[in-house]
Amino acid sequence: MAVLLCLSAVAQNETDALRYSFYIPNGTARANGMAGSFGALGADPSVIGFNPASMGVYKSTQLSFSPSFKINNTESSYLGTKNRDFSANYFDINEASFVQAIERKNDNIGLTYFIWGFSYNKLNKFSENVSINGVNDANSISDWFASRANGINYQTLSDNDPFYSHLAWETYIIDPDGDDEHYVTAYEKYGENQSQRLTKKGSLGEYNIAMAFNFMHKIFIGADLGIQSVNYKQTIITEESLDNVTTGPKKVTFNDYVVSSGAGVNFKLGILYSPIEQLRFGAAIHTPTSISMKDRYNTSCSAHLGDSTMSYSSPEGEFEYNILSPFRANASICYIPNENILLNFDYDLANYNAIKMRSESYDFASETQNIINNYKVGHCMKLGIEYRLGPLNIRAGGAYYTSPYKSSSPNSNSSTWLASAGLGFRTNHFFFDIAYSYLQNSYVYYMYEGLVTSDPSKIKFNRNQISFTIGCRF
Repeated sequence: MAVLLCLSAVAQNETDALRYSFYIPNGTARANGMAGSFGALGADPSVIGFNPASMGVYKSTQLSFSPSFKINNTESSYLGTKNRDFSANYFDINEASFVQAIERKNDNIGLTYFIWGFSYNKLNKFSENVSINGVNDANSISDWFASRANGINYQTLSDNDPFYSHLAWETYIIDPDGDDEHYVTAYEKYGENQSQRLTKKGSLGEYNIAMAFNFMHKIFIGADLGIQSVNYKQTIITEESLDNVTTGPKKVTFNDYVVSSGAGVNFKLGILYSPIEQLRFGAAIHTPTSISMKDRYNTSCSAHLGDSTMSYSSPEGEFEYNILSPFRANASICYIPNENILLNFDYDLANYNAIKMRSESYDFASETQNIINNYKVGHCMKLGIEYRLGPLNIRAGGAYYTSPYKSSSPNSNSSTWLASAGLGFRTNHFFFDIAYSYLQNSYVYYMYEGLVTSDPSKIKFNRNQISFTIGCRF
């Protein structure tokens, strides 16, 4: 999913915390064909990390592997100009798992099956390229640099703002304004052509170690230890150019690069209840995930002034911090009216307003206030259906993720929709599934934001995914 991003005063902010707390899972092709709606149906490794009790439905040992192919498209609209871009992941691993079901001799009383297993599931994919351009007659990124520098003596800019305004000072993008602590743009005029290219790569994945208990095919209880892995890379290249100027910069290029990695842990507890064979109810809770993050970042800037070019690079920055993602809860219902058809509905809740950030060297006070002011409880609803024609299974589903932003935010309407369909071929010992899913959302983005803010860019995002699963049972 795409979330609001902008050039920021620090490399780590509330946007990072939301990015690693918002899940759009990519699991098996069977689950993807039903929009991920499998919580009460169970017996699929995709939902071990959603409700571990769903693993209790297994009655055999299973191995599975699920690669996928993704194409992401973006369309930007900025100052009346539209632009398009795309990214592709030609081989992406959505899921891999092993589950073993151990049957008791007497299944009439007490424990019928003990099931254990482990899996990897992709919780979100961050791949996205965005291209923005337009003509700005009101301000420029040089004004943003100047606003950051105001109140700081030019001799200490390297200590107080080494990644942003110091670079602008060294490349003559900003000029002094009357004294040594105030600054203005060095541009002769506005009307510059602005462009920005964003490249985002990475993913959030989870390794699950789980166990479940099946009591007489009526009550299923499961627990899971989730170990999350984060990797993320982002490059922002901002360019501004002016024609027919005699003084000041003719072209400015600013590069902002960050690479993030981290690991986290959580615990999940779930239950399923089947009052009759055709009906199951499920519920689960997830503790907050404590994620230890490490960011490395740097910036560089260049400006064309007459016949010369000035360039300057920041030092290499490194920062360690922790994110506590929100508590989550979910509920599910599955209805199997006959041997040919089944339906499943899932509901998931996460309180993004409760996200926390901390570091030994930074208090995150403003970021915490932004979380409180801008984020809210998020809801997700998923509905899936499967129709069986002997060994051939036909599937379809839909999901809706509400915006995690409050109504006061420009992104209050940035909800996410997903539609899917799939086919599967299953025998007693082998299965092969294929699914197609289409996801879309939109959001508002600012090239730079603060005392000086760019006009908003409206970004439309969609993802086309084809996923496959091959597996065996024994």
